[in-house]
Amino acid sequence: MAMNTGYDIVAGHTEHILSLPDNRQLAYAHNGPATSRTIIIYFPGLFGVGTAPRLNQECVAAGVHWISPTLPGMGNCSTRPKSVPYHVTIARDITALLAHLYPTDAYDKLYLAGGSYGTVAAQMLYGASYELFPPGRKVAGCVLNAGFSPLKYHTDYAKGLSWGNYFSFGPPTQLIPFYGLQRLFKAVVGSKLHDVPGAKKFLHQVIFNKMDDDEKVHLKKYLETNKLTEDQFIEEMAECTVRCNNNWDGFMEVSDVIHSDWGFEPKALDKEHASKPMLVIGSERDDIGGATNNWLVENYKSARLRVFPGGHISSLFHADEIWNEMFGST
Repeated sequence: MAMNTGYDIVAGHTEHILSLPDNRQLAYAHNGPATSRTIIIYFPGLFGVGTAPRLNQECVAAGVHWISPTLPGMGNCSTRPKSVPYHVTIARDITALLAHLYPTDAYDKLYLAGGSYGTVAAQMLYGASYELFPPGRKVAGCVLNAGFSPLKYHTDYAKGLSWGNYFSFGPPTQLIPFYGLQRLFKAVVGSKLHDVPGAKKFLHQVIFNKMDDDEKVHLKKYLETNKLTEDQFIEEMAECTVRCNNNWDGFMEVSDVIHSDWGFEPKALDKEHASKPMLVIGSERDDIGGATNNWLVENYKSARLRVFPGGHISSLFHADEIWNEMFGST
């Protein structure tokens, strides 16, 4: 990405800190023309932080400004006040971020997107009232990669969960007091994620060692396009994982957030909200996220499902196709 296009790898890697009105701070990264009138807000998943070094070619061609905030209580983001619902915190934080980057409100379209746990925040903004989230009036669409559903309304969600997800955010996490399962996970897995070598080993185990030959071909093509080696790519992901674990408060509340009131019921959204297109992206062999994709498509009136071959991160290799479809819908 050449500097004169407004896109720059180093700039996209750079973390920025925004002081928030409630004396908290929000960490984020962004890439692309700062004066672009098309914005994408992308929320990373669990063990991820906001970063934006490389954009797919569809987004570059569209001249988008890609903004990736870190979620509350993760990385260098402050822990949220428990007296304020999570969906309210997200709406206030992103409103403040957009006001900081676009003080005169000079943009026309806002796309919301997220990966895995980040789809929760994306949905919260998609369905938020315009009083709570004024930028919502400019939302043009939403992309959910390996999405999670609001379990307050998806009452039989546990039927489709893997054992790993069952003990990550399923019924036991709401029944065992004092965050017992979360604390156990932190003790067992967290010890492996305190440095880059440990995080790389973890990523190999949960993602890369599970790739079949076809997905490895897509990975190789992605790496060649972005002039990366596989080790460089995994190391970048590992660095984000280590940075995310600067603060574990966000991880501890994941189950509570998914089970909480998101501020709306998907199938009861008003016509204006519900008419905005949503792409729900799944992967054929994803054993981490996406178990509730079908529910999302059935309950959001303008949602449609796209399923790609591969595992948890396979949507990354099809990003051009995904965003071409989203832009074509708006």
